[in-house]
Amino acid sequence: MQPRILVRFPLENWGVFLSGHDLYTPRTGEFLLNHNRSGLLLALKALDLPKGSAVGLMAYNCHTVMSAVENAGLHPVFIDVTINLRLDLVDLQKKKDGVSALVISHLFGLANDIDAVKKMCPDIPIVEDCAHAYGMGLCGTRGDFAVFSIGAGKFPSIGDGGILRVNNDLYFDEVKRLYDVIPKYNLKEECLLFFKLAVMHMLCLPFIYAYVTLPLLKNKGNAGSRKEKIKLSKISDGVSAIYNKILPQIEDQKQRQQRNAACLMDFLSKRKDVRLLEMDEKNSNCFMFPVYCDSPELLKQEFRHKGIETETHFRHCILWAKEYGYRDGECPTAERLVKHLLMIPTYKEIKI
Repeated sequence: MQPRILVRFPLENWGVFLSGHDLYTPRTGEFLLNHNRSGLLLALKALDLPKGSAVGLMAYNCHTVMSAVENAGLHPVFIDVTINLRLDLVDLQKKKDGVSALVISHLFGLANDIDAVKKMCPDIPIVEDCAHAYGMGLCGTRGDFAVFSIGAGKFPSIGDGGILRVNNDLYFDEVKRLYDVIPKYNLKEECLLFFKLAVMHMLCLPFIYAYVTLPLLKNKGNAGSRKEKIKLSKISDGVSAIYNKILPQIEDQKQRQQRNAACLMDFLSKRKDVRLLEMDEKNSNCFMFPVYCDSPELLKQEFRHKGIETETHFRHCILWAKEYGYRDGECPTAERLVKHLLMIPTYKEIKI
């Protein structure tokens, strides 16, 4: 069974991790952290907004984005998405008054129009959440901040890693001040991370995933509370070393994902029970391939017979949002999408 997300920590990376040599050197304006969510939290803290200020974010989203807003002492305001999983600019126009900052997520490699948002909200700072948008050209260069993930299950999939990029010099000194006091991984934490990644890699091997991991995940579920206290840390030296090693390979992997997405588009475009989302696969990293289905369960079973796991990513996002005050009907398109979306992996060739 091919897992929906890729967690990769092969033997060839073990020595690189353990040696901790040849670390990645951050570019100007980059800060290396343990998670994407840590980068979001650091960016929001650097804005120095009054406690309880409203931060707009997309309702169809990861619980970690919501947690980052709360951890910064701020309050999320949920904005609807379009049927194509972009920020709904019409809903933003209705809700932007009183919003002090925006976190805009480029979900599954689908780019938002940041320039249009800036034109509508010229005085509101923007944090681009690029957890799914690594290597996507203009993504991460238009907002005041951009945060990327190199964590397990992302693209590239390395370990617990995030990169905060500060694009607006107005906030650079404050980010640096906050970053300088953040602790590094100690030896014990590096060792624990090594074993965690080794186990996750094993659990995602196709045979083990089908007969051990997937049944365990089914029993666990994730509909309950996902609020968390985010622990800020600088990036692991082991992860930094692996990232530096694989940098030359990332573009090839992106092109492979683009080709696989094009094959999926060709295959699914012939079906009447599927609606393809607007995607420019040539300029996207095609992290995942989302489709709108009349019956997601039927399509899920069809791909399962091909040995491929699919799922509605963030299918509990509305339940998570309700923990932060969301009320039914605030974002009707997001509420509809959680019942009809299915995400298909693209990191490996799919024989269809």
